[in-house]
Amino acid sequence: MKKLLIAYDGSEASEKAIDTAIKCCSAKDEITILTIIPAALAESTFTNMLLPTIDLSTVVQSGNFKEKAMENISKVAEKIENKVSKVDIVVEAGDPADEILITSKRLDSDIIIIGYKGYGKEGRFLLGSVTDKVVRHASRSVLVVR
Repeated sequence: MKKLLIAYDGSEASEKAIDTAIKCCSAKDEITILTIIPAALAESTFTNMLLPTIDLSTVVQSGNFKEKAMENISKVAEKIENKVSKVDIVVEAGDPADEILITSKRLDSDIIIIGYKGYGKEGRFLLGSVTDKVVRHASRSVLVVR
């Protein structure tokens, strides 16, 4: 039995990571699909600059982003449910690379599966900055999917 952690952000590369995980896993394996909400999404300086007269706390209620992420990731999990013994979904808030590394360690996953580039800023020539940081700092194997 293997424990696979799939980093998922809805990008084409993360969809390919899901497909690759399905091809690589057996019926005895466990998969955790992780998505990360940037911690300052609702309260970012840019958002406040664009909407300076709106109190975002009255518009964006706590949990809205997490609930939407859980809803979206649940649909992805349905594709995998009948192929492995267990599928978990996890939504965290914070720095994406840090949360992937922390969650992988906490769950004692055997491998992290991640797309080569997600929806974040373009950080490097060949790899996205999140992928690059995960590959450099992971204490377990990382499969980067193109």
